[in-house]
Amino acid sequence: MIFKKLPVFSRVIFILCTVLFAGGVVSLFYIDDDAAYSRIAFSTFEVALMMIVICLPGFIKRLSHRQLTPLMETLFVSFAFSALILGDVVNFYGRFPWWDDLLHGISGVMLGIVGYGLINVFNRIQGNAVKYSPLFVSVWVVCFALALGALWEIIEFITDGLFGLNSQQFLVGTGTFDTSVPLEGHEALRDTMQDLMLDLFGSLVIAVVGYFDMKKLHRNLHVELLQAAEDKTAEEKATASAGQATSV
Repeated sequence: MIFKKLPVFSRVIFILCTVLFAGGVVSLFYIDDDAAYSRIAFSTFEVALMMIVICLPGFIKRLSHRQLTPLMETLFVSFAFSALILGDVVNFYGRFPWWDDLLHGISGVMLGIVGYGLINVFNRIQGNAVKYSPLFVSVWVVCFALALGALWEIIEFITDGLFGLNSQQFLVGTGTFDTSVPLEGHEALRDTMQDLMLDLFGSLVIAVVGYFDMKKLHRNLHVELLQAAEDKTAEEKATASAGQATSV
């Protein structure tokens, strides 16, 4: 079972989400107000989505025989929890206007790391025959982060239109479920453009660090993170094989 193989941190978050999900489902049967019903239904959906996100590293490991390092998995789950549960369900977006900016800055950094990881995968597929220059890799990382940041903004725009949300904060209030007066002109674009600029800034930090790392060490910044996971997997397999041989 995937749950048994989750790190302790992920298990705690998963149990918390299970309680929130059960409470949300039960609440739907006792609410008559349409606005409140829609909000709780959407929050319950996001809790279910968070539970799926927690299990994603396990599915990836089972399908691809690769695993995230404990640090990367903890960062991945923490970010998703901060965005989905704290941001929307607990309404940190409405309570703390800076919460969305903080997460977008962090997402730029994380997307930058993922960008380096993809370059490393392409290199392995080519058998290390293709050597990307540090400048090319750094530009790719920034472009990758901005592309996914733009895709996220498109998703927010679509969900706002379909469900009447305020994910892009085009209303006077900052909460996802805010229903106040719409902003006008330049102010209506501020949140979207600010989010993209934060994605750019976060990815630039990783791109610059990675550039000098590759220039100095002649290797990819992400290799150590990925290699640590592969080494751990190899050690686990070796230990399991030794145990089987002993039992025989």
